[in-house]
Amino acid sequence: MTPEPTTEAEVLKRIQAEDIGNVRLILTDLYGVARGKLVAAERMERALAEGHPFAIPLFASNLWQRHAPGEHAYSTDIGYRNGVLRLDPLTFTPLPWTPGTAHVITDLHDEAGAIVATPRAVLRRVLDDAQALGLRPVFGNELEFYVFRPGPDGSGYQPAYGPQSWFSIHALGVAQEFVDQLDRAAGLMGLQLYEIFSEHGAGQFEVNLEPCAGLLAIDRVVALKIAIKEVARSLGLQATFMTRPTNLDITPPSGYHLHQSLLDAAGGNVLADAGDPDGLSEAARHYVAGQLAHAPAMTALASPTVTAYKRYHKGTWAPIQVAWGIENRTALVRALPDGDSTRIENRLGSSDANPYLLAAVMVAAGLDGIRRRLPAPDPAAENLFEVIRFPRLPDSPPEALAALAADAELTEALGPLFTTTFADVLRADWQRYLSHVSDWEITEYREML
Repeated sequence: MTPEPTTEAEVLKRIQAEDIGNVRLILTDLYGVARGKLVAAERMERALAEGHPFAIPLFASNLWQRHAPGEHAYSTDIGYRNGVLRLDPLTFTPLPWTPGTAHVITDLHDEAGAIVATPRAVLRRVLDDAQALGLRPVFGNELEFYVFRPGPDGSGYQPAYGPQSWFSIHALGVAQEFVDQLDRAAGLMGLQLYEIFSEHGAGQFEVNLEPCAGLLAIDRVVALKIAIKEVARSLGLQATFMTRPTNLDITPPSGYHLHQSLLDAAGGNVLADAGDPDGLSEAARHYVAGQLAHAPAMTALASPTVTAYKRYHKGTWAPIQVAWGIENRTALVRALPDGDSTRIENRLGSSDANPYLLAAVMVAAGLDGIRRRLPAPDPAAENLFEVIRFPRLPDSPPEALAALAADAELTEALGPLFTTTFADVLRADWQRYLSHVSDWEITEYREML
């Protein structure tokens, strides 16, 4: 495992010792896409001490660099000016697939030195709220994604393996070079990847990271997603976290399940209670209740694309109702009593969710449940894909965004300016989608009508 630098001086020593010529400065946009700049090693001493310029408006746009209509806080109001990227030395790591290059994750600050409400900063804000309550969240990340290989003509997307290869050693063998290179890269980067396997879609994988506390847990997810896409590309493959990348039945939607526990100041698991028949504390039930209460609004951040809402239907293994259960994979929130390892798994997230925002909104919702001592309903034991008796989750971006706009507690927890900016960008995406005539519509109607 690569040692983790903790100071600027240690980063500079490693740059020299490991012959690093360039360093990528990473900042995620609203969708979790890694944006940034490549900086020469000779510039890094200054960048570590003073920061490095980066245009503030870039993080607040959509995937095509467009701001939402009427947006002005991060554009015209500030003259489209630069901010300063402040580097986090703990996230520095060389990139094994591109020798001589490293990366480091950053926060964006304005000219006055105040941190800008980027997704990473939003998670910092929520973690500070948890710390004020004497709590430290721990995250276990499960990500699904697809790997494709070029078709016979060298273009297009062909699954890396077939639909019969779910949970098979055959699939791992077919994709052995990718699996080996990804495992090697994650190990050298110190990401604590402990599991890779084929999922139920053709070419679909799942990767799992060891539990880790605080911001570092999510920084590792961002780094792993970069590694997955770039290792695949280095082998002539394409990896995507798009929720459903084709219309074929053999490519069902991908999800992002986030396991969560809470530690107190002494390191004890606040969610566990050995004296409870279910092994769950009152705090655990309040935390679950908070996530259920805010589930409609939470969906807006857990599913930031139009395609993501294709998950919330029967037959996808995604939740469709606002309910929880104990060891119940059909529920939105799945409680897993296990002594010191007791945790909850929230299964709402789509694979294209921004990791920082997914963690932030779920912890914020759970903390609100603890603060207000919200009561959890009885856990559901039945198959919640078949028995419909709870409120349904939103099934479109407008529905989820309306719930977010109406959720005063989450808006305050995440920050009003950030929440408004995020929602406006996604509303603009939805309007663009509505104006687009799809291939399905053309095939369905053009010839006969």
